[in-house]
Amino acid sequence: MRSRHLTRNGTARVFQIRLPKRLDPDFHLAPIRITLGPTPNSRARRVADILAGLARIEFERIGAQPILPEPAAARRSVEQLLALTVPTLLGMNALADSRLSDEIREPATEAAFDALAQLGLDRATGRGVFANGAIRFEAPFVAALREENPARALIGQPLLPTKEADPIQNQLDAIQAQQAELLARLAPQMPGPKGSLFSLAADKAIAAKRETHGPTDPEIGSLDHRKTVFVGIVGDKPVDAYSREDLQTFANALAWLPPNISKQSGCDLSQIKEIIATNREKKAPGLSQNSIKSYLNRIKGILRQACTDARVPIGFAGRIVIPKRAAPPKRRTAPAHDELGRVVAAGVASGILSDALLVPLGLLTGRRIGLLAHMRRENIKRYNGAWVCFPQSHEWRDGAWCPIPFKTDESLSFFVLHDIFAECGFIDWAQRECGPVFPALMMAKDPADAAQKRMGRLYRTAEADPQRSGTFHALRTGKIRNDRELRLDPRAVRLQVGHELGDTHERYDGQLTDAELAAYATAPLPPGVDWTLLKTIDFEAYARCQPKGGRRKKTS
Repeated sequence: MRSRHLTRNGTARVFQIRLPKRLDPDFHLAPIRITLGPTPNSRARRVADILAGLARIEFERIGAQPILPEPAAARRSVEQLLALTVPTLLGMNALADSRLSDEIREPATEAAFDALAQLGLDRATGRGVFANGAIRFEAPFVAALREENPARALIGQPLLPTKEADPIQNQLDAIQAQQAELLARLAPQMPGPKGSLFSLAADKAIAAKRETHGPTDPEIGSLDHRKTVFVGIVGDKPVDAYSREDLQTFANALAWLPPNISKQSGCDLSQIKEIIATNREKKAPGLSQNSIKSYLNRIKGILRQACTDARVPIGFAGRIVIPKRAAPPKRRTAPAHDELGRVVAAGVASGILSDALLVPLGLLTGRRIGLLAHMRRENIKRYNGAWVCFPQSHEWRDGAWCPIPFKTDESLSFFVLHDIFAECGFIDWAQRECGPVFPALMMAKDPADAAQKRMGRLYRTAEADPQRSGTFHALRTGKIRNDRELRLDPRAVRLQVGHELGDTHERYDGQLTDAELAAYATAPLPPGVDWTLLKTIDFEAYARCQPKGGRRKKTS
């Protein structure tokens, strides 16, 4: 079956599509044309169909704007999107013929797709090493997804001996030799690094974060810490001078960096190499896999943005391997019933409202601690037969309009409060006046952080086993697990805990139905907790109680 979006230029297949009349009323512009290379017809049709679908989606998005762009600008926008996508699609096509061994399949595939993604970015922006569309830079990477020896060459593994000459491999070798020759001709003309120093780029990113997210955003301190560690390990160079090897060196060193190093007294990050060397000698734990990925993602984000702003190529394309010594992520486990019972009992016995209520709220709503800590009494309302809380994104604090800590827009959807909160008197107390539910937490500089620390103390007071109880965030896992046991609709579970809905269809009327509201309000309470303890709380007295701050003094 022929594709109306596919044509030919010599031996190469070419995708083409014209702008719709809404974006180009007079059809003055030539169709968008993108070369796919010498691809078999069946696969070229498949790629063309995908590109046509992407183009139509982008046409609809642009056409829905209140003010339409100029036809040339609309054409350029769609063409850049398609150019960004083509190399990756060609790579996915190649996987159908993949003959890679199990030993190299994963690293070679990751390295090839990293390079293809960078190739697409360079072609789309018209800048970078791969920007020249006349050179088929994608050929060796596509070959590496199909054939063993090109894959081994890509990741630096020794080649396997070949029994006889392979005409396809010979052709690929010739293409690679031609590309190497062209790059060698260009190399003397290519200027040296001209981007800004990494430290300056990081300071710029931190200043932008402070401007857009406010001076108290926790990400600011995190970025500053990672900047210092990166410069201490790899050095401060122009952003376009960093290579994949530099980032691999950084990842390898992080596997020996002691966890929570910045919280240790007397820590001097200017001596980061000495700290790592000492930890390596002790063979002590380093950062986990997730922590290393977090460091890398933030550093790579700063480098990419700085390279884009300076219009210089990004030099670190390729796979970065997380060292095997780094601990893998821990599986999230729902808290054991008896552990929860002790924690709730200890919270009620404390006489402090946050200690008494945050765990029951976390278990019965599944919401994050930052959102619960900022609950306000006036946002608790009756809605279609159930008590619900409507979170807000900002609040007045210390004379300023400040954002509250929420992770995604879905986190701000309302959530149901179980009828137990009405039966124990909490709803009645909350309805009496406006203000924060937890006034003592609001007196802290960072209420969410204060709540997290209160919960840590509470779990320790209850002598909860970390492996069986987890942390406060494990209550979110427990809530989802309980709802699955009750066979509640997965869409309703996502809405109650503040997760994103799965697709466009689910997002239509993206809220709980009346039946789901009633189901959550009257659901069987989780076992293991003496829920009658909530009825013993004097909410006014608990709200007035000020917890003692600071750490306990060590006894000699």
